[in-house]
Amino acid sequence: MIVNRFLALLFLAPLWVASAGYAGTLSWDLPPTYADGDPIATEESRRILVEVYAGPSKNGPWKWIATSLPGATSVAVMDPSPWETLWYTAKSNLSGRESAFAVPVKKTNYSIAILPTAKKIAKKMLARKKLVVLVFLAFLLLLAGAVWALRVRRRNRRRTG
Repeated sequence: MIVNRFLALLFLAPLWVASAGYAGTLSWDLPPTYADGDPIATEESRRILVEVYAGPSKNGPWKWIATSLPGATSVAVMDPSPWETLWYTAKSNLSGRESAFAVPVKKTNYSIAILPTAKKIAKKMLARKKLVVLVFLAFLLLLAGAVWALRVRRRNRRRTG
């Protein structure tokens, strides 16, 4: 049982230092026309504000998270928490005339949360002797693979003989 936990930790160890994404950028094209089809003048399009919303599903409920600068075509937003999916949408506003919500897009954060202590230890190890540490980790990984292979072979021999 202890060996199984050790092997699991050893195989998962490289994932603990995977970098997590903490910010993303949403971008868009400013609308060239009003909803009724009338064109938006260039000087007017420089005053368009875009409000960005996030929600847990494609249909919301939407929560306001950011508003762009006038005429901007992107805004920085926080990524979802590790292994969480968020849906994002936006609507534009020009002189009090609001658009409908844009087609939602989703973002899933596949990174693994890093414990602060593990992050500090990894930084110290890599800052000292990167090559030695990497060779040592590779050796441990190979050793764990060999131990696992021997256990599987032993288990298969017991079953067949």
